[in-house]
Amino acid sequence: MTIPDTKSREPKQARSRQSFEKTIEAALSLLQERGSDDFTLAEVSSRSRVSIGSIYARFEGKDDLIRVAHGRKMEDIDAVSAHLFGELHVAEDAGLEERARVAVESAVRILRRYADILRPFMLRATQDEAISRRGAASHAALAQHFSELLHGGPGDSIRQDDIDWSFNVVYSVVARRLGLGSTIEGSGTGDWDETIEKLAGMVSSYLLARVDTLPRS
Repeated sequence: MTIPDTKSREPKQARSRQSFEKTIEAALSLLQERGSDDFTLAEVSSRSRVSIGSIYARFEGKDDLIRVAHGRKMEDIDAVSAHLFGELHVAEDAGLEERARVAVESAVRILRRYADILRPFMLRATQDEAISRRGAASHAALAQHFSELLHGGPGDSIRQDDIDWSFNVVYSVVARRLGLGSTIEGSGTGDWDETIEKLAGMVSSYLLARVDTLPRS
């Protein structure tokens, strides 16, 4: 996916490209380690062993570098999400309860895996439109995988807006527990298996109740 709203200049020569990648990796490392964007380009230079001059030759500044790093990480998350959901095996005749459990469990797995890097990006998204927009695209991609898993069961008549609502509730609960969009101190505690079961039960119960309200043909 094309990285939006960045002014970085990706080099073509192998050696220059190596420095470019090391700079991005150092920025991601600092973001994950600090839990925020509270670092300097001098620290990026020190960690990557790429000179400040070389960094400024490829990026307009710290904001530009962070946007590029964010785009790279979102591509990674999108690819892993697509692979994870694509590898799931749910019987064609599986009921909504089973589909909901697998969908919730998979979404939780993705968010937990990348929580440490999503946290600083989501904090920054509140004031960076480019990061907010790119993050929303990844959110939509995960929601689509979630939706596709819930659709297709026997007698499927679930409304898309009800699935969308369910996903947003699941995402919000998990994000809160992981401290996404806030500091880690704001995260909740508890057993994840229990959380998954409760969320899956909520999703299946809500969707079944909503199906029951549909007009009978």
